[in-house]
Formats: sequence, structure tokens, C-alpha cells
Amino acid sequence: MKKKFVCFGVRDFCLRRNSAHLPNAFCFFLLIVNFYFVVCAASCRMSASRSSFTGMLDDIDALSEQGQDKDALSELKKAEKYVYDSWSRIGIYRRYFEMGETALAEKTLVRGLKRNPKNPEMSAVYAQFLMRSGRGAEAVKAAECLRGTRFGSVYSEAYLRELAFEKGANASEYFDKRFFSVFCDAYAGSNDAYWLRDAALICLKDGDYDTAYSIKPTDCFEPEDAFFWSLVMFDSRRFGEAAAYAEKARSLYPTSSIRSRHRVSPVEIAAVLSDSHIALSEPEEAERARRSVIAEMERNTGGMNIADENVSSLLPSLFVDSALYAEANGNDDEASRLLTDTVNAWPDYAPALIAYADFARRTSMPPSEDLQELTLRDNGLATLKMEAYDRRAKIPVSDAEYRIDRSLERINNPVLYIARLHLKYETDFSLTPDEKISDVWNELERSSVGANVYPDVIFEFALNRLLAYRRYDDAFRLFRKSIAAKYGFDASRDFWESCASSVRDMTIREAEYAAWFAAYGRLADTAIRLYEYCVYESGGGTDGKTISSLVSTPSCMNLAMIYESLASNVQALDLYAASSVRAADAMQRAEIQYRMALIYSAQGKTREALRSAGYALALVPTHARAKLLRDRLTEQNR
Repeated sequence: MKKKFVCFGVRDFCLRRNSAHLPNAFCFFLLIVNFYFVVCAASCRMSASRSSFTGMLDDIDALSEQGQDKDALSELKKAEKYVYDSWSRIGIYRRYFEMGETALAEKTLVRGLKRNPKNPEMSAVYAQFLMRSGRGAEAVKAAECLRGTRFGSVYSEAYLRELAFEKGANASEYFDKRFFSVFCDAYAGSNDAYWLRDAALICLKDGDYDTAYSIKPTDCFEPEDAFFWSLVMFDSRRFGEAAAYAEKARSLYPTSSIRSRHRVSPVEIAAVLSDSHIALSEPEEAERARRSVIAEMERNTGGMNIADENVSSLLPSLFVDSALYAEANGNDDEASRLLTDTVNAWPDYAPALIAYADFARRTSMPPSEDLQELTLRDNGLATLKMEAYDRRAKIPVSDAEYRIDRSLERINNPVLYIARLHLKYETDFSLTPDEKISDVWNELERSSVGANVYPDVIFEFALNRLLAYRRYDDAFRLFRKSIAAKYGFDASRDFWESCASSVRDMTIREAEYAAWFAAYGRLADTAIRLYEYCVYESGGGTDGKTISSLVSTPSCMNLAMIYESLASNVQALDLYAASSVRAADAMQRAEIQYRMALIYSAQGKTREALRSAGYALALVPTHARAKLLRDRLTEQNR
């Protein structure tokens, strides 16, 4: 017996398919058509339902406009039964709320959220409702699911309101990492650049430059915003982008708002633009950035306007940098003019006084002339070169000394005292080492801020001078007394144990001196511990491989030499290689290559030793020790 089909209207076709020999394709076509009619019917019913619901809302709005609030409320309660999605429920909520029925409005949202707990639209509306009702804690909880979504700004608002008004948070709390996503969501919802800058500051505080860089805006519309991101790029060592943002700030400034102009000045923009170009080895572009500001100020005022306190600390640095650029390019007249203007306008600005003194010393020195030129001069004659040298701008050394002395009378700036001593030593060649060391002790006594405690710059200067004059014992006694007094070392405890345990509290230079003195005293373990802190850990590193940006290259070389002396040649070579990349000049790189050649030579690796010695001589052809080593190895290799 055949099984019967119950398949709507296609039953007969399916039953007769075999007997009537209907084509399979035709039968399949009928099935598709039938399914289409079913879907269309359901869709029409849904559209009709929505149209009916929309019509009900229109009727309710009409009743409200006519003042028939009671009837409108009655109809709204009926319409609530026909909501079909989150937006229709929000429409019911809005009308309840506008009628003043806040309890019913809240119930509508709560009912919807029970059915769909994390619906973003209803959660956002409900959180806003709770905030308006003064229920901040509940609003934060309701908006928790919105974090990172397009409605994330609602959570940010709820969270920040609760923190500020309910808990009374102070400003420092907002630098916590938990606020990073809060600020980013607030920016996404408001497009207010301040939120994004706040998020970046959280990263910058912890040294997380990559994350700060990753949230940079696609464009800036106010100079203060572009200037901020130029600083972020500069601190991230992305100098090209720093220059681009600074250029953007400069182009926006003429048409910017008054508020933005009060927050950033052309001088600040020019300063970061100039420094970015210097970092990119583009001195001409840096000079153009500085000159644009200097020329503008001189054109507007007939001189320099330094009344604005916001720029008074940066403007003299632009003048000094431009003066040094002019001096480096042989334009002594311009350098003299800029330096003179700067020290007249800022008589206590130390970098300008130091540059002024250096210029005075250089231009006051007699020219380096050969016998023929000396003969011409004795006979009252001169070549064109000699005449040009004689006509160059000069600044008397006595004037530089006078200006520094007057500044020292007004302010006690240790840097200026050191500059004054340097000028004295560079111009008075009759002074003996004992007289110079006497100056060091006198300055230590004069600048003491406590028993054996001195300003950092004076302390480092004194150590440097004593070591330069080979007064090693005096230098160590000074270091030991000062460090023990400054950091409160226990007198009953070994000094080097106290140093090792307090090294993280020291400045990087104090730690480097401690390591040097430990090495000088042949305390290998202590020296290695202190040097490894300086080289690998002082910048916050923990991997023991990345060299800190704070440490000096000579300290890296010293640690590598200690490794070599302890037969840790692999560590020594690795550290030498890494130090060579960051060396300050060709002489330093040549010395590093020479030391690497010595290690290779001791290992019997003649080819590598010759290569390193060759590198050293390529950098400094007069490196005598490298030349002797290369010649010896070449002779042995024959």
C-alpha cells in the first residue's frame, strides 16, 4: 500500500510524478515557487504587523499632541504587547518617559533586558536612564557590557561620573591603566581629542610608547592636538612623524581657536620641529624652523618679545641653536649677533652664557699661521684669508667672564660656576694641576647642601676632575662619604653591600662611578653587579640583553673588558658589538673594534682579528695600537 503524502498543494504532483513522467526539473521548480509563496506570506504578515505597530504609535503620538494623555497612556500599554525588537521597545520607553511615567519606562527596559540581557541598544538607554536618576552604581553595572562597543562611551560616562561624584577621585587616580579603555571609548563616542590624549598619557607615564603610538588620530584639527602628538612621536623616537605633526600644528595655528592658541605657541611648535629635524640629521630644515619664529618675533616687535611666560624658557634655546648653527657654518657675524642678543635678553640663561663664553674663547685665540704668514704680518701685510680672519666678529673673553660673574651674583647656578672655571682653564695656561684641584675643593665647600652632600652637577664635576688629575684615592674618599651621607648608609655595614642594595636609588652617573671604583678596587663580583645594573637594568630592562638608553658607552666597554678578563669572551664580544653601534664618535668605535681584535687574536682567530683591526684603522687611521696589532698578525700569517 502506498504511503500518503501531506505536502500542501504539491502532493498530487509528487504522487503523479512517476506515472505522468513529469520532468524532475519541473517538479523542483514547483517546490521552489511554493516555498517562495510561503516566505512571502510570512514576510507580509511581519510587515503588516510592523506597519500596524507603527500606526499604533502614530495614533498615540496624535493623542498626546491633542492633550488626551490618559487615552494615550492606555493605548501605549496595549501597544507594548506588540513590540518586536529592541528599537520598538525603546520607542515605547521613550513615550512612557515623555509622559512622565518613569516607573513604566524603566519596567519596559528591564523586561526587555531580561529577555536579551546584553542587548547594546537597550543597555545604553537603560544606563542613561539610571544616570539621569542619580543611580550611578547601577548605571555602571548596566553599561558594563558596552565596553569596547560602539556604545562604549556610555559606560565611560557612567564610570567616570560614579568615580568623580560618588567616590571623589583625585587627578592622580586617572592615570591608572584601567582608565585606558575608558578614555578610548569616550573618544570613540564623542570624537573629542582630549579623551584620546588622556589615554596616551597613561601609556607615556609607564613608558609604553608603542601603545601610545598605536592610538594616534588619523588627523588633527587644532594645533594643540597636533603639537601633543608631535611630542608623543618624538618621545617614541619616531622623529619623521614628530616633524609631520609639528608641521601640521604650524599650519593650523593661524586659523586656530583662541583657546587653542592659549594652550600652545609657535615657539613650542618650532622647538619640537627643530629637534625632530636635528634627530633626522637635517640641520638645514631645523634652522628653517627656528628662523621662522625668530624672524617673526623680530619683525613684529622690532626686537625680541619675551613677555609671554609660556615661551620664555624655549625661545632663548632657539636663538642659541641658531647661533651655533651659524658658527658651525662659518658665519661668525650672525653667531655673534644672535649670542649677544640672547645674553642681553636673558642674562641668566646658562646655555647662552656658556655658548657666549666658548665663542669668546675661540675668537680671541691667535690664528694658526705658518712662517710665511707670520712674516707677512710682521711687515704689515696680509693675505685675503688673513684679512677675512681679522675682520671676523669677536667677543672679548673679559666680557664673557663679566657676564658669568654677574649672573652668579644673582643666582647660584652650579653649571655656570663650572663654565666659569672651564673658561679660566682654557685661557690661563699658567695654572698648575694643584691650583685647579684647589678650585674643586673650594667649590665643593661653597656649594655644600649638607654634611658631605653636594648638588649632583658639582659632585660629578669634582669626581671627574680628580680622576682626570689621577687623584684616585681622593676621588674615592669623596665618593664614599657623599654617597653614604646622601643615601643614609649604615656605618656598621660594608660600604659595597650598601651600594649594591641601594643602586636603584642612585642616579645613573652615581651608579656608574660606583661600578668604576669597584673595578678599580679589583672587586670583580661587585663591579659586575653594578655595571650590569647600569648597562641592562637602569632603563627598566629585565631581559639582560638590551642596553639601557641611560648608560654611557664607556661603562658598556668597561663591563665587556671585565667579561674578557674573566674569560667570558662570548659575552665580551656581544657587548662590544652592541656598544659599537651606539658609540658617540669614530674614535670610540675604533677603540671598540681594536679590543675585539685583541680577543680574536687571543683565541687564535687571525682572520677575525685582522678584520676588526682593519675596521679600527678605517675609522681612525692614526690608531697606533690597532696598526701594530694588524702588522704583527700579518707578519705571523705569512
